[in-house]
Amino acid sequence: MKKKGNRIQNIAEALDFPLDVISDIPRSEIMGNCQLSIENIRGVLDYNENCIKINTTVGIIKIDGDELFIDNISDENIFVKGRIIRLEYI
Repeated sequence: MKKKGNRIQNIAEALDFPLDVISDIPRSEIMGNCQLSIENIRGVLDYNENCIKINTTVGIIKIDGDELFIDNISDENIFVKGRIIRLEYI
């Protein structure tokens, strides 16, 4: 896996492309402490108003907060709203 990751990184650098464009690593964007979008997900593992766990190719992303809810979800993307306290890779 590590060799594959290095190979993809080398290709991205050679083509002058961002790594997330040519790979399936997650890309997250957080807006303040109330909105979060994550691309390239594999699914939701756990979901309640205080914690959401999302499966990705690089591991599990854990979102801790208050009044969290999934505003929108598709096969590869998720949009979470609520009071986000912590975003952690576990």
